[in-house]
Amino acid sequence: MNEALHVSSINQEKTQVHNRALVLSLLRQEGVCSRATLARLSGLKQATITNIAGELLESGAILETGLISGEKGRRSIGVTLNDEKYKVLGVRMTRKAFFVSLVGLSGKLYSVQEYGIGMREGVRPVISRIRTAIQAVIRENPRTELLAACVAMPGPYREDLDRLLFVTELEGWQNFPLRAALSEGLGMPLYVLNDANASAYAQLWYRCREPGVQNMIYILAGQGIGCGMISDGKLVIGQRGIAGEFGHNSIKYDGPQCECGNRGCLEKYCSMTALREGIAQLLRAGKPSLLTLENLSGRAIAAAIRSGDPVASESYRQICDLLATGIVSLVNQLNPGLIVIGDELAELCPDMLLDIVKQKVQRSVNPLIYSDLSIEMNHLPESPSLLGAGAYAVQQLLSNPTTLMQVPESCGELLQAGAV
Repeated sequence: MNEALHVSSINQEKTQVHNRALVLSLLRQEGVCSRATLARLSGLKQATITNIAGELLESGAILETGLISGEKGRRSIGVTLNDEKYKVLGVRMTRKAFFVSLVGLSGKLYSVQEYGIGMREGVRPVISRIRTAIQAVIRENPRTELLAACVAMPGPYREDLDRLLFVTELEGWQNFPLRAALSEGLGMPLYVLNDANASAYAQLWYRCREPGVQNMIYILAGQGIGCGMISDGKLVIGQRGIAGEFGHNSIKYDGPQCECGNRGCLEKYCSMTALREGIAQLLRAGKPSLLTLENLSGRAIAAAIRSGDPVASESYRQICDLLATGIVSLVNQLNPGLIVIGDELAELCPDMLLDIVKQKVQRSVNPLIYSDLSIEMNHLPESPSLLGAGAYAVQQLLSNPTTLMQVPESCGELLQAGAV
């Protein structure tokens, strides 16, 4: 009898956690809504919603906003997630800079700070600077409980080992215990995601009302090439968290050695790095161009492409064509409903890249498959990997409401006192 009661108690507790998470998720999607609307959207009884709302109000996870138009035109008191009290940190790491963002439970981006990385700056100094930047955000927000952080990193990350397996052009980061180094003394959970996965997650989170994002691929085309995959509304990370290493598909078996151990990887031929190298070779060969070897910045290359510069335009077209070839393979393997392309390489000339990719995919895949596929450029207003890092940290809290409901009043003071 006691065992049956114990099992019943466990099941009831799981149901309560699930229902609270459902309410928080709906509030995140809706922004502000009444208790009656929450009951209708969730399928839960009005009394259940009233109890859950009371618990969440008491904990400070949500707050009341005043009268709004509710069900059947009635005026009701609205509730919303409490961004004022609870926030998270999102961090994006690139080869040239890192970014630290402050994000509310609603997903709203409150601030972003950029910090440059020197060409010869090692992993430990950069880690120290990231910790210092996080400490600064904590000090600058004394009235906010910062409950979690997530870092989006270039390169495949093994969560079970806390190791980056390999990162092109970031010497010293391979096999470094990233999460352990960053979370020491932080006083909050810290998560690590591959930047392409974070970017895909941002599309899913911020475009949740669009059916197409439930089965999609995000192509991160920047200094390297990666992809994040969403299947049935869930992020696909594989057995050890390293699914989606699109840039490390070999397109030439006897090509140059890659940091991953393979030869002829796609990103050796198709990335910002490959584009700069290709342009530099043409310039050294004496090809006339608006570009110079001294200035091959993304801005300079983009301006040259827009001006019709033959060196920049032809080099970029070749890169786009190679990327399109890789995308054809992804379409045939994974059958996505939506492909979104973004990051530095894609931003040089989005219209040209999109046109080349669409034409090649249409020529190369079955018409029935292509008719159900949308291909577009990223339209999120901020870096998807930075947005995705913050969104992922928030989602860990919303999916486990117990964490929000057990935050002590002194949490903010503890975080500020922690040595980051």
